[in-house]
Amino acid sequence: MLAKRTRFLGAAIGAAVLGLAGCGSTASGGSASNQAAGAAGTKYPQLGRYVASLEQRPTNVGITDLVGARIPSGKTIAYIQCGSPACVVNGDALQQAAGALGWKVNRINAGLTAETIQSAWQQAVSEHPDAVITSGFARALFNPQLAQLAARKTPVIDLTTADPPGHGLSAVFGYGPQWTTQGKIIADYVLANSGGKPVHELSVTVSAYANLGMISDEVSKEIKAHCPSCTTATLDVPVTSIGSDLPSRVTSYLSAHPDVNWAYVGFADMMSGLPPALSSAGLGGVKIVTIDRTTATEAYMNNGQSLVMSAGFDVSEMMWRSVDYLARLWTGRSTARDTAVSGLPLWVVTKANQPAANPTTGYYPFVANYTAQYKKLWGVK
Repeated sequence: MLAKRTRFLGAAIGAAVLGLAGCGSTASGGSASNQAAGAAGTKYPQLGRYVASLEQRPTNVGITDLVGARIPSGKTIAYIQCGSPACVVNGDALQQAAGALGWKVNRINAGLTAETIQSAWQQAVSEHPDAVITSGFARALFNPQLAQLAARKTPVIDLTTADPPGHGLSAVFGYGPQWTTQGKIIADYVLANSGGKPVHELSVTVSAYANLGMISDEVSKEIKAHCPSCTTATLDVPVTSIGSDLPSRVTSYLSAHPDVNWAYVGFADMMSGLPPALSSAGLGGVKIVTIDRTTATEAYMNNGQSLVMSAGFDVSEMMWRSVDYLARLWTGRSTARDTAVSGLPLWVVTKANQPAANPTTGYYPFVANYTAQYKKLWGVK
């Protein structure tokens, strides 16, 4: 998983455990979007315009109503933190957001096994927090504790999971319909940038991560809806191949299927080592799209090494949105805009519009000043 900030991937630490157990604007506002629209040629002009609109960097978080009430201070949030470096970084963002309101965040390390996850949730129950926030865990791993928290009316927020809100999950940011949207965006980008040539697409997935399947299914559905003669296929790789032999698995498949010219590769961590492997195998012409980013994927994109696009949501911004949700919940304000399925800023990032990242974390926000926007909503400096 990402060492910088995963919009998507928590995707399903929980699902993974269960599975193992059984051209937009440039950074300075250039005209790359016009190039993207033109890339569709005359075959998919509508898709080209749609993709070009998504390549424009978002400028606001999508919430405009001020909380307009005194937000209570002294609240305590239990953050159940997965064993991925990305979850640590996301926890940092949560701590910054909560700190702006005078709230405390207690981090509980949940590791990556069913046993450690259960233990972490039980610890959260025993600490009696005012709210619980986590990301990526499938609710099947903590349903008993979720029921206890629901009985106490303790809000629970989950991010980047396949589970919908309800039945104890007060809010979920990054779930089913949002993954389907990701799949549509990926497919539309591929078609719009195909130059009118037939698309033969491969989705590289990990069955343990349920949302990767949601994305790849929609990629296939959308491509075939617009191009019946185009083909799609799926290569499912084991979760243990990430960071190890995944590049060789993909190159072997592509060598045996030379007609494949586009590949959707699940999420950014799955890209590690893949472009160099493709180049060495003479497969550098296959264009790759993914979700999320790492410092490695940013370099691949900037250097023109197979990866041409990354899409998704900003999980650091999701953490601030979670705090906004709680601020509104605890002041009796509407949370409808926070939880709207279409409410999260979306961005399609390419070499043409990728901004400079923080040299230490590799992170860049989607909405450049999102922290200031949330503080304004809360009435704090």
